[in-house]
Amino acid sequence: MGRFIWREIRGRPGRVAALGLGTLAAAASFVLLTSAVSTSQLRVVGTVREHFRAAYDILVRPPGSRTGLERKHQLVQANFLSGAYGGITVDQWRRVLDVPGVEVAAPIANLGYVIPIHRVPIRIDRYLDDEPVQLYRVRTTWLANGTSRYPGGDLYVYYTRRHRFVAIPPPFGTLRTLAEVVPGAQEPVPVCPGGFLEGAPRPERTPYSGADPANTYLQCFSGRSPRLGRFNLQPFPRGVGTATDAEFPILLAGIDPLQEARLVGLDRAVVGGRFLREGEVAETAAPEVEIPVIASSRMYVDQGLVAEVERLAIPPGARFPTLLGSRRAFELITSLPGRAVGRVTMDPQDLYRSMLRDLGGLSVADLWTAAPVRYAETPGRLRALAVENPDAVWESPAQSPFFPAPPGNEDVQFRGLRGYHAPCSQRLGGCTVAAQLRVVGRFDPERLPGFSPLSRVPLESYYPPVALPADRASREALGGRPLLPTMNLGDYVSQPPFLFTTIDAARDLLRTFQGADPSAPISAIRVRVAGVAGPDPLSRERIRRVAELIHRRTGLAVDITAGSSPRPMLVELPPGRFGRPRLLLSEPWVEKGVAVRYLEALDRKSLALSLLVLLAAGFFLANGALASVRARRAELGTLLCLGWDGGRLARAVLGELALVGAAAGTAGAGLALALGRALGLEVGLPRVLLVPPVGLALALASGLAPALRAARGSPLDAVRPPAHPRAGLRAVRRLPSMALAELLRLPSRAIVGSAGLLVGAGALAFLLSVELGFRGVLVGTLLGRAISLEVRGVDLLSAALTGVLGAASVADVLALNLRERAPELALLRASGWSGRHLGLLLALEAAGVGALGAVPGAAVGAAAGLLLGGGAAALLSGATAAGGGVVLALLASTVPALALGRTATARALAEE
Repeated sequence: MGRFIWREIRGRPGRVAALGLGTLAAAASFVLLTSAVSTSQLRVVGTVREHFRAAYDILVRPPGSRTGLERKHQLVQANFLSGAYGGITVDQWRRVLDVPGVEVAAPIANLGYVIPIHRVPIRIDRYLDDEPVQLYRVRTTWLANGTSRYPGGDLYVYYTRRHRFVAIPPPFGTLRTLAEVVPGAQEPVPVCPGGFLEGAPRPERTPYSGADPANTYLQCFSGRSPRLGRFNLQPFPRGVGTATDAEFPILLAGIDPLQEARLVGLDRAVVGGRFLREGEVAETAAPEVEIPVIASSRMYVDQGLVAEVERLAIPPGARFPTLLGSRRAFELITSLPGRAVGRVTMDPQDLYRSMLRDLGGLSVADLWTAAPVRYAETPGRLRALAVENPDAVWESPAQSPFFPAPPGNEDVQFRGLRGYHAPCSQRLGGCTVAAQLRVVGRFDPERLPGFSPLSRVPLESYYPPVALPADRASREALGGRPLLPTMNLGDYVSQPPFLFTTIDAARDLLRTFQGADPSAPISAIRVRVAGVAGPDPLSRERIRRVAELIHRRTGLAVDITAGSSPRPMLVELPPGRFGRPRLLLSEPWVEKGVAVRYLEALDRKSLALSLLVLLAAGFFLANGALASVRARRAELGTLLCLGWDGGRLARAVLGELALVGAAAGTAGAGLALALGRALGLEVGLPRVLLVPPVGLALALASGLAPALRAARGSPLDAVRPPAHPRAGLRAVRRLPSMALAELLRLPSRAIVGSAGLLVGAGALAFLLSVELGFRGVLVGTLLGRAISLEVRGVDLLSAALTGVLGAASVADVLALNLRERAPELALLRASGWSGRHLGLLLALEAAGVGALGAVPGAAVGAAAGLLLGGGAAALLSGATAAGGGVVLALLASTVPALALGRTATARALAEE
């Protein structure tokens, strides 16, 4: 038997080489692919482990604070903290601290917006010239995010080089009158405020008075009395200019200094002064309390001031000192035409720093809070719902009747506002100042440790959520930049807190405001769990156990944020009233549990890919062995005539395949090791030693069906032709009919030829379903995007290997079939058929074989994908695999078609 097998191998070198190369490629490819999957899995697990933890592991919020959208989609809203004011008591926070396993429990207590009024000087010295009398108009506008323009009113400046000024003390009060000394006049002529102020209209009763003409005023300067500018309504001791008031809202929040330092290292971000002390409380100095605060050195508000400077045309013959002293001054000056001479811009960061320098102490008599944004859910996006806040929210006993609303609050708003005010005392003759904020230090939020952008959770204590433009129109409107907070308290994106105090001092502050609740000041608690090393089961169980205990002991809402990743959500904003167009934004909400779901999907994917390659390789070898047995029908029939039995024939066939498989597997071991090192894969010694047995096992498993077919042969096979024409076949007149007749004449051959494609198409459809479904686990998350880039190489390798094995199987079967039909095709050529007709006939037969295998195979693969939850991806994969199988069969037919063109007609007929 051994000598017979060896002679057969030596006598058929081409067929043996084809089977050997197929076995070698299949075994080596299987080991390389599993190594690639393992290497990718190690890298991916490392990526997941690296980005598993964010700033905190658990988010604790008041009961009922989760929105319907958060519950429905397992999300945490990007700007959830901006609408959260209180709801958690100090006692509940301390119970969270006492939970076993809690390493850090950092509370954040949003208290509300304080609004300091800051004077913004606007100097125009550079625009002065040598004219004796000059008059300027300064038009102020607040520009937000490059889209909204809020009018800030007109300011006027009078400058003279002719006469000097004197400052006249008032009969009562402190505001002096600037008077111009005119030669020949009995007394100096009052110019500021003079008649300009007397002729101004009465102010409107509205909080939005920035552009109210009643707030327009005149500043007066003399080149001969430069130091008297300090007596203007807006004092200018040096230089020439005017000034406007900026109501700059600042969010104030309470923290626990120790826990905050442990959570984010806030104490290491201090750049001036000192950090808050643990347990630091307000200092009482009746009737006020003094609140220690630290202030952010940076702000994230995009609303700057633009001042357009115009030179006004003075009418010829106008007697200006006298005119300014009359009640007609306001009407005349405000109606004068002017020409633009320059622009003064104030960057938001510069405005904030200027205000911060003057903020050594801030008296607070009013406090405002903003409600959360509400959404309407539409297909593929959310629509932020606008709200209307009445003027009454700006009523203030300390600023009767209204506190001046910051610029922009007359625009569209998305948050309901509520005001809290200091109590009024008739005995003291007015309203007491509730508190004095004392800045003890400054911190730079950019010095805080960076957290992975792939696992970032809302950290609105220091940064606003990033709302990026999501369509072309929005990108053009915003200049490609994110939408930032403004001075509009009800705007969509809210600013983070710029001022922090302690939880104890925060409670002292809330006690001084009517309607405020100091008993539950905390808005959220951010928890880190001790002993968490990554996404391993023990760490996940520790987090789950701590979260469960927190909820059980406090009744608070608990979200596990470890293993989460930002998921972009599309949010549509309606157009504003001051120039902002409709915007479509992409905002990173947080999807919970992404990393854990990913690891589970990764294990299923690795197993599916490994089994897929083994299955495809096995059918490739089985097809080749079956084709070899078909080609040797006459030889095997002769052996049966000589006395061999079926079992001996089966052992001979299996012996040939086993020898070829063992040799190919041994060669494949060296090939796998060399290629693995070249490709940078983790190919260990156990995998290399696995190649020979894999090759042998593949050969034996693939040879079972051919061996059984050989054993069931008949001695008549030695003389019986392979084709048995069926009776009743009608004459054919067209090539498609002839191709169909050829397939029906030998249905078993067509079925065997399509078996490889059936498996290949089914495997490809299943692979695509696995791949698309696997990526679907992380659709839309930043972690998913990063990881999909890492595993994509393995995916392409799997798809390429499956396609190569299927194509080789089809080409092998078609070549053997063509060899058996060579006399038939030679007869057609001798009868006048052209090479084009024969090639088209072969292509039609190949397409038929392809459809016979690819369509049902793709259907089975798609069905398997549907069972795994592939959904629409599985259906798309099935259609792609079916079409690809037919195309692959057509491509595979080109190899035997070329061989057909080289076959001599006379030789083929002679062999027949």
